[in-house]
Amino acid sequence: MPDSITDPWLEILGQAAQPHQDGGSDPKQQRSRQRKRELLAAATRVFARDGIAKAKMADVAKEAGIAVSSIYDYYPSKEALAYEIPIQRLAHLYAAFLEQVAPLPTMRDRLRLFLTMTVDHARDNPDWARLLYLEIWPSVLIEEARVRRSVDDFGRIIVAMLREGSRRGEFRADLDPHLSATILMGSITHMLITWLLYGRPQDLAAATGPMVDTLMGLIASPR
Repeated sequence: MPDSITDPWLEILGQAAQPHQDGGSDPKQQRSRQRKRELLAAATRVFARDGIAKAKMADVAKEAGIAVSSIYDYYPSKEALAYEIPIQRLAHLYAAFLEQVAPLPTMRDRLRLFLTMTVDHARDNPDWARLLYLEIWPSVLIEEARVRRSVDDFGRIIVAMLREGSRRGEFRADLDPHLSATILMGSITHMLITWLLYGRPQDLAAATGPMVDTLMGLIASPR
C-alpha cells in the first residue's frame, strides 16, 4: 500500500532529517554554511585522532586553516562544537535514507536499507564513526539534550518501522518493537566497534549483508 505523509515512521524520519536541511540561497549564507561544514570536518578529524577530552581548539583551528577566534564565531566552546558533529552527521544519514527509501515496496526492504546505510556511512566516514561509536555514544556527552535526541532518533526510526511492518504482516505479529530494535541496533553497533578497534571484519561491506539478512530472519513473519 502507498505510504501517507502522516505515517508515523515517515514523520519521525522527516523530523530527524531536519538539522541537515538548512536551505537558503543567499551567497553570504552559503559561504557561512560552507565554512561551518569545513570546520566540522576538521573537528571530526581532530576529535577522532586525539579524543574529545584531549583535543584543543588550537588543534582544530590549525586543521581547519583558520584562526582560533574564528571558531568562536560559530561555537562558544569545544563541547558545543563536539555536540554539533553527531547532530549534523546523523541528520545527514537520515536525510540520505529519506531520499532513497520511497521506491522500496516493503518495510522489510526499507529496514534492511536503513541498517545497510548505517554501516556504509560508518565505513565511508571512519573518523566520524570512531568519534560516534568510541567517543560520543558511550560517554557523558550523550547526556546533552540535542545529542541525545539525535542518537535516540535512530532507535525511534527503527521502532516505528518495526511497528509498521508488523501492522502490514511483514514482521511477526507478537514482535516487541523496542526489544527487537535493541537487538538490531546492538548487533550493528557491535560489528562497527569491532571493525574500528580491531579491523575485523576486514571487508565490512561483505559482512554486512549476511548479518542484516540474519537479523531480518529473526523478525520475519512466519507467513
